[in-house]
Amino acid sequence: MNSHDNYKPGQQYLVDMGGRWEATPQLGLLLQLNAIWKNRDSGSEAEPEDSGGGSVFISPGITYAITNKVNVYGFVQLPIYQYVNGVQLVAKRAFAVGVSARF
Repeated sequence: MNSHDNYKPGQQYLVDMGGRWEATPQLGLLLQLNAIWKNRDSGSEAEPEDSGGGSVFISPGITYAITNKVNVYGFVQLPIYQYVNGVQLVAKRAFAVGVSARF
């Protein structure tokens, strides 16, 4: 299922770890360390010289409890190490925001 028309994406490995610290009963401080490694793509339709690489990110964030069952959160993901093979676009930073709810 991971190949099509003689193109196979490189295997990808992810490692994530993080913690949460309560600043107040409603406000939490978050910190994650995210790492990703991707092998080069393969097949006659691939561009292996311009695929694959690795990155490590530090991601500080916050969470706020609107109610006991609804939280909003946000992260900024900042690269502390990036390596890509060939010419590839990489982001200088990424943002994630969301809402979590328990029923």
